[in-house]
Amino acid sequence: MKKILKFSLVLTAIVLTAVQAHAGNADFSLDLIKEEGKTVSFSLKEIKKIDLSIYDINDSLIYQEKVTSEENINRTYDLTALPDGIYFLKAEDDHKISKYKIEVVGNTAKLSADAISEVYKPVLVNKNGIVTVNVLNLEKTPVTVVLYDSNQTEVYNETLEADLYVGKMFDLTAAQNGKYTFEITYNGKTFMETVSNK
Repeated sequence: MKKILKFSLVLTAIVLTAVQAHAGNADFSLDLIKEEGKTVSFSLKEIKKIDLSIYDINDSLIYQEKVTSEENINRTYDLTALPDGIYFLKAEDDHKISKYKIEVVGNTAKLSADAISEVYKPVLVNKNGIVTVNVLNLEKTPVTVVLYDSNQTEVYNETLEADLYVGKMFDLTAAQNGKYTFEITYNGKTFMETVSNK
């Protein structure tokens, strides 16, 4: 099976173009509208659908919503019920996860206008059993790729060198027909995607 799953480094113009196009389509930006007391208002531009959530410093979920809009997404959060401390707003779409810091002190709440972290989700392209995995790795952290067959048996596991663009190719054409699940971990996040080699 390992022979079948040999893969080679793909850092060609095609891979770089695919990752850059993916990132270009994923870019949304947060504009802080106002902060008044413990109320913060913001707008997310260039996005029609997004998951928003607020976490405390211990990564416990406090609030979550899925938002869709034909225009820019505008939100106002009243944080009066929150005790003083540091919180995080996470904005996640199909391509990117952005994290913003919220500071609640006394009678005020401040939301960072700039993301404190951004993670682009990996791009998997399946062309008749030839699967390319492309990662735009802004933090240049190691990327671990684990591949499971349809029985959830691990058939491949490698940690790839940290780089801005990471690309790998898997040839599943000679492997047993079925579904294969890629588990890709980098920058503290794990992403799962299943493909078929039929």
